[in-house]
Amino acid sequence: MLFNLSKVFVALAAVTAVVATPAKRQDGLATCDFVLKPAAALPADTDLVTEFNYGKSMIGRSLSAAANAAIHGSGPGSIVVNADGTYSVGEGLSAEGKTSAETAAILTGFAGTTLTGFTVDWLAVSVACA
Repeated sequence: MLFNLSKVFVALAAVTAVVATPAKRQDGLATCDFVLKPAAALPADTDLVTEFNYGKSMIGRSLSAAANAAIHGSGPGSIVVNADGTYSVGEGLSAEGKTSAETAAILTGFAGTTLTGFTVDWLAVSVACA
């Protein structure tokens, strides 16, 4: 009886180890520069950090939906208001179970699309990732 119980324990431990091992591990953040254009005039009280913060912003929500995964990031590293009315935003992002290259491929695919923001929607004019 004790011998059979130990076999069951070893088998359960092996199954648990296999199930708990992720297929892919994140290898760091995809560092990306976005040029974004608001689809409508921004209200004067718009909080750009909240609008662009990786976890809750239109970029983060769009990445999470496209990757079907939880995301991680460094938040907006830089936000620059450009003379032509666009905004340059630098962010480091990753999606669980995706490599940085796979995450970058998803993010660069946003170029030319409209992302749903908190205050207004944003056209992703361009996206470049390193």
